[in-house]
Formats: sequence, structure tokens, C-alpha cells
Amino acid sequence: MNKSLLRLSIVFALVLCFAMSSLVSQTQAAAATFKVNTDTINVRSKPGTQYSTIGKLKRDQIVSVLEQKNNWSKITYGKGYGWVYSQYLKPNTWTGYVNGTSLNLRKTTSTKSTSLAYLAKGTSLRVEGIQGSWLKVYVPSKKLRGWVSSKYVSKKAEPVKTTPVPNNSLGTYYNIASSLNVRSAPTLSGKVLFTITKNTTVQLLEKNGTWGKIKSSNGTGWASLTYLSKNKVTVPVSTPLNSFVKGKVIVLDAGHGGQDPGTSGKENFEKSLSLKITEAVSTLLSQAGAKVILTRESDTYLTLEQRVAISEKYNAHAFISIHYNAAGSTSSGIMSFYYKSSKDLQLAKSIQEGMIGSTNMKDLGVRYGNFHVIRENDQAATLLELGFLSNPSEEKRISSATFQSQVSQGIFTGINEYFKNNR
Repeated sequence: MNKSLLRLSIVFALVLCFAMSSLVSQTQAAAATFKVNTDTINVRSKPGTQYSTIGKLKRDQIVSVLEQKNNWSKITYGKGYGWVYSQYLKPNTWTGYVNGTSLNLRKTTSTKSTSLAYLAKGTSLRVEGIQGSWLKVYVPSKKLRGWVSSKYVSKKAEPVKTTPVPNNSLGTYYNIASSLNVRSAPTLSGKVLFTITKNTTVQLLEKNGTWGKIKSSNGTGWASLTYLSKNKVTVPVSTPLNSFVKGKVIVLDAGHGGQDPGTSGKENFEKSLSLKITEAVSTLLSQAGAKVILTRESDTYLTLEQRVAISEKYNAHAFISIHYNAAGSTSSGIMSFYYKSSKDLQLAKSIQEGMIGSTNMKDLGVRYGNFHVIRENDQAATLLELGFLSNPSEEKRISSATFQSQVSQGIFTGINEYFKNNR
């Protein structure tokens, strides 16, 4: 064999080995584990009883299934593969528990896949299969099936650690949300025991992360600390002498909610802060004579389509969606978005000017934004970003009661100015 032919043969062999190695690794990554549910079954060379028997499996033996075809399952067997009748296999399920603070339940085995739900620490899962570093699971508390990263699932439930609040920290708190669910456990999957209305007085007993154990006249349970404050909700009302919003239908949309927290800082979720602002702006608008519709009044999840549908249903004169931003740790400022110049631009400009005037925050301007809630909205609509939660110093400011009062007043002023020029 000449040297050229020898080199070509070596290259071909290497390519073939690489391809086979890649194929094997991909096949193994896609394996799911099953358990034999009969006394013995034959392992055959191909999918059918007419093919030769190459071995047997016993009851409760665990096998890795690579694929299923016409009621037969291809399994790893010895150093190769074999086929068994699928009827005699059952998923090798086991109970697992989420060991991370919050875990995405995804539609497929990819971090880019759609998130079906957020699973709190301690959530019980029924593990039904495995694919590489992903587990196929069923979540009884949510009645959902999907995929989770295996590194955030344990076979033993970690004990829930509760930290009693020092005696000098126990005290009276107030619910600042329109309606707050009180649950049986410090997690969104906990059973709702009862709800409390805005400014309901409660006694804080314990803390567990972002949850607090409270006692009210309705009983004792767990509630999100985000909605508990030592001060009652009081929004300074400063309506202008001439109210141009009187009689106008205005939809306020608190971004995200429920299973979708939005972005977050070190201490705050976007969904919580956006709800606070919509409630404050709602108070100002209502007292000025506007008819205000809130897309959500509590920590609930709505699709983007549902939010737009509310705007269309009430034939809103204006739709304002409230959000918070995230980028770098030094990013700062407020911005407003429009989609269609003729319909949205003036509303976005008026509110942007109002917010900058009342807060003196960095002005990032009015920008074009291809966001569903303003793009698909037939009404005048804008989406607001009220600062960066990714910036620790800005998070501290924008989560303060002072800023919330200022920016709410600015949003109200901008809306009123818009209707002054668009009666």
C-alpha cells in the first residue's frame, strides 16, 4: 500500500470512529429507564417474536430504553442492543424533590425551551425518565408533565428551615396588595387557606426566605413578604385643578405575575413592584374621575393575549403596561416604548416626561418596541420600564416607598397631559 492510500485509510477510520462515538453518545443520552413488570421476558435480536432470542430479563430488572417501535422497545443489553416487548416494561418512577430555590419545568430538554411553571424548593416530583442531564417528571401539585435539570432534584426532601424572628423584630404589619393569598406552606404550591384585603393588620411570626408566617383574624399561614409593610398603604393624591382623565377608560397592566416573576434584583421581583405601581396609579386616576381597569389585582398569571383582550373588551382610551428592567449592574434609567407612531407615540412621550419630571431619574427616552401587548393592541398603548433591578443601588431606590409615590405621580401626570391634548 502506498503512503497516500495509507493516509487516506487512516483519515477515513478516524472519521468513522468519531461518527460512531457521536452516535453512541447521542443514543445513550436519549435513554429512559424502565423496569420489567413480569417474571421473565425474552430479549430478541430484532423487534418481533420471529427473531432469535439473545437473552432474558427478570422481574424488577432495570433497563435503558433507546427507542420504541411497533410495541417493541430497543434496550441496551450487554455490550450491544436488544429488543423486548414494550407491554412487559413500566417506567422506573421514583419520587424526587426540588433542592433549588426555584426550578423551571420546561417543555423540552433545553434551557431555551418554554417554561411551563416555576417549582419552589421542596416541590415533590414523580421522575418518569431520563435524557442526558434532564429528568422527565410529573408534578402532582400542578398537574403538569415536563423536563427539569437533574442537578436540582434530590431523592430526599431537604427539611424546611424556618428562622424565628427575634423578639425585638416581631410586630404589626399591613398587607399592601389588593388581595393577598395566605398559604399552608412557604411556597406558591402551598394550599390557599384564606385571603386578606389591603391594609389588613397581621402579626409576623417567622421568616423563611421571601415568605413570612403571619397571624390574622382569619387564622395563621404563610404569605409573601413582598406584600407586607410596617406602614399602611397611603398614596399622596395630587390631582391637577383640571382633570382631563375624567370619564376615560384606562387599563393598567402590571407586568408578569404568578408563575412568571419577570426579572429580579437581590430582594425584589419585577411582578411584585409592578403591581404596587399599578395600584398606586389606579388610586390617583380613580380619584380624578377615570374608570380604571387592572389586568390583574393580585399575584396571578395572565398570557399576553389575555392582557390585550382586556384592553379591547373595555375599548380602553389608553393601555399602560408597567415593567422593570435588567441589564448590567450599572445600568440605570427610565424608558418608555411605543409600537405605532400614530397611535402610541404621544402617550409614551407624555408619560415619559411626567416620570422624569417627578423622579429626576436618568432619561433613557422614548423608543420603538415590538412588544406583544402594544403591537397587538388597537388602543393607544405604551410599555414602561421603571428602572433596573440588576443595578443594586437602583434597586434600592426604585423599591422604596418614596420612589413609588414619585413615579406613580409622574405616570398620572403624563396620562392627564396626554388627554389634555387628545380629548
